[in-house]
Amino acid sequence: MSFNADILNNVNLDETPLPASSYNELPHIDDMRDTASKNPRAHAQLLGLIASHGLAQQFSIHLIHKHFNIPEGRVMVYETVRGPNHPDFVLCSPREPANVENLRGLYFRAISGGKMAAFEYTTESGEDMSKHANFVAKFSQTVLDLGVQNVFALTAKRFHTDVLTEFEMSDVISTILVNNPTWLPSADCKASTSTDWIATPDYAAYANAADDGVPGIISLKCIETRDTPKHYNVTCSTTRNGKHYQQKPAMPSGELLLDGKPLSPDSEAFAMISRARALVDAV
Repeated sequence: MSFNADILNNVNLDETPLPASSYNELPHIDDMRDTASKNPRAHAQLLGLIASHGLAQQFSIHLIHKHFNIPEGRVMVYETVRGPNHPDFVLCSPREPANVENLRGLYFRAISGGKMAAFEYTTESGEDMSKHANFVAKFSQTVLDLGVQNVFALTAKRFHTDVLTEFEMSDVISTILVNNPTWLPSADCKASTSTDWIATPDYAAYANAADDGVPGIISLKCIETRDTPKHYNVTCSTTRNGKHYQQKPAMPSGELLLDGKPLSPDSEAFAMISRARALVDAV
């Protein structure tokens, strides 16, 4: 299998394609809803580590999770899809690494030896991170020392800075992430789980977590609390936790159902889903 590894040029960021058997051992999103909020000190310290090094433009943290098991020989890849008849969206689907151009690591888990290993990937360009090898080693060791190697991952930005809502197309083992979720059956943010956090400057004070006075995690009320003074999670991806809205084809005619109801062929949602399904590799 050919693979253009080390795209980020950081010796401590391992971008080798992760075997599907290892990916499938990741926790499901349904099982991770409260995990971040149960680890507020580690959450604040890891964001503080990024902020204190002045690397908020290069790195952020991510909640480790999966939505689906994937077939052997595939990795999950995020790709931005643009088109004339629908808003831009991000498609996450299982791809064969050798068939993906410009593949690089996006989300990294801490492993021994001061390294981070990619478990999900993107085709979005990334900057040269060769000069941040020492930071990555320190971040990895901190994650292991805190015992949150199965909770928080390191994100190698830049990927997406908007608030995104993710929903599933389970029959093709893929998800779509959109900026505007109003076409979904419900926009109840209380049923969402934050999965991404950036290191705002105020987190720098918590780099060493010398006491327990760390900010709590606002993980379930992203929309309701975004404008409050102490909302540290200024960018989040949300997933419809507990009730995943799934889409599947209803008829050979091409009709699409969302939560059991047909989508209008003239709608942006129909255009996005149709385009996404056409782009997913056969699985």
